[in-house]
Amino acid sequence: MSHLRTAFLLLLSTLAITPLQISADSLQSITSNYGLTESFNFTFPDETLNSADANDWIDDEWSLYYKKGVDWGNSNIVFSPDPSTSTSTLVRRQESSTSTSTKTKTKTSSASTSSSTSSTTTSVSSPASTALNGEPPVIRIEYPQGSYSKKTGGTQFYANPLTSSNAKVAAGSGNSTTTGQYERMLLSYDVWFPIGYAWNQGGKLPGLRGGPDPKGCSGGNETDGTTCFSTRLMWRSGGAAEVYAYIPTSQKNFCSQSQVTCNSDYGTSLARGSFSFVTGQWQTVQLLVVLNEVGTANGIVELWYNGVQALRFTNLVLRTSTDLNSVGGMFFSTFFGGDDSTWATPTDQFSYFRNIQLYAGAGASNLTGDKATVNSFATLNTGVSGWGMLGGVVLGLMGLWVL
Repeated sequence: MSHLRTAFLLLLSTLAITPLQISADSLQSITSNYGLTESFNFTFPDETLNSADANDWIDDEWSLYYKKGVDWGNSNIVFSPDPSTSTSTLVRRQESSTSTSTKTKTKTSSASTSSSTSSTTTSVSSPASTALNGEPPVIRIEYPQGSYSKKTGGTQFYANPLTSSNAKVAAGSGNSTTTGQYERMLLSYDVWFPIGYAWNQGGKLPGLRGGPDPKGCSGGNETDGTTCFSTRLMWRSGGAAEVYAYIPTSQKNFCSQSQVTCNSDYGTSLARGSFSFVTGQWQTVQLLVVLNEVGTANGIVELWYNGVQALRFTNLVLRTSTDLNSVGGMFFSTFFGGDDSTWATPTDQFSYFRNIQLYAGAGASNLTGDKATVNSFATLNTGVSGWGMLGGVVLGLMGLWVL
């Protein structure tokens, strides 16, 4: 019996020691190491807003690509009290389907105010409470019961506040080449899932996108690397997480690699289960994309979860043409799915987001890479290809301690 106890304690000690060998990276160190010299903070109002006013705020303040505003899911967006200060996170109030609202907007970072009156013929959602309890509001996204992709729940929009035609490569970034665009970008945000969140089979979360086609690289639209790419986050059953990418998959041996799951008609899963989301607390994700040099497989996708690197791909082909000359901005795309009803949320559910930031810099990847027909994968600087679900469990548990 003592031998079994000793063996069990040895196993526990191994699991306990492993994450301690992984150092946490600060946001400042990441932006410095990758020469990300420009930044944009997505401003939030200083009061709660219903969906009509929330859409106006986003249209006015978040530099959306489309002048028409949010692509879809307008009524699923509100600015709500921080769920960590409230127990009413699973309540939705629906106002009249035709309403007129008067709003006064005040930016936290500015003394200027503006007032306007607007009418809408669509349903208007409101936060469950207007009591902020000393904390600024956060953005709440709703997934109505039974919704899955097909614009039935969640929301989607594309924000590109950081653009340039004459950006310079930062000192210390090596011999990176640039066309003056932002070939490298990092998206950082906090996300909260309420306790009891029903993950079902999975769903999408915000990421990055780029290229001259602002509508492709989602919903089953494959890419050849000439017009677009996208890298969103995705949760799977039980909160297991990954980067879900629309990138070229034709390079030799790409789809046969461990930790790469290709689909014939949808996106590619990168490092599925390499970390896991938890419920009932804020957790921070930081997603970095650095474009490859055209013709060379040296593109970079990295992700940090609560400051700990969860995945790292360093030899990717993200583009095959100079027409795709920049990482454009934030692809705020979130919904349940999957493309059929087996992915649907079983009940009305919400996710919450705050501290949304973009960082950008000039210069394609300067890593040594093979020709674009070949791709390779690296994980966690350990030299071992993927620690998979075990790593996801460990990082998920670390989420209980880091925040």
